[in-house]
Amino acid sequence: MQNKYQQVSAIVALSLLALFPLHNTTFAQSGRGLMHGYVAFEDLSYNEVSKGAIHASVELRTQNGGDRDAYTAKTDEQGAYDFPRIAMGEYVLRISAPGYATYEAKIYIPSDFECKLAVMLKKERRGGAEGNRR
Repeated sequence: MQNKYQQVSAIVALSLLALFPLHNTTFAQSGRGLMHGYVAFEDLSYNEVSKGAIHASVELRTQNGGDRDAYTAKTDEQGAYDFPRIAMGEYVLRISAPGYATYEAKIYIPSDFECKLAVMLKKERRGGAEGNRR
């Protein structure tokens, strides 16, 4: 009886091992990426941000400006934001907050890539100077 149990266990184990490589390749080509970020403010401490002193708006939009692949978020109490499933492609990232210069950058999100980005927003200069452009 124990021999039969061992044979069944071995068959089940081998079957699971055979399926394991297929499981990884299925998810490896999802066509999606992730983006996590943190926004700091040049004149505010982490404690001031965590008390809700300010939140930034984060926008990730396709380069052609269409709304089909536009993602938006607000930073949380720690200044963090998260875009969990982004279609691969080229984007314009724009981060803004009242009284601060807008940060803007062109980025590329590859398939199955996790992008982590920390940005510090600078106080807006008098005279309406536009933000940090790249």
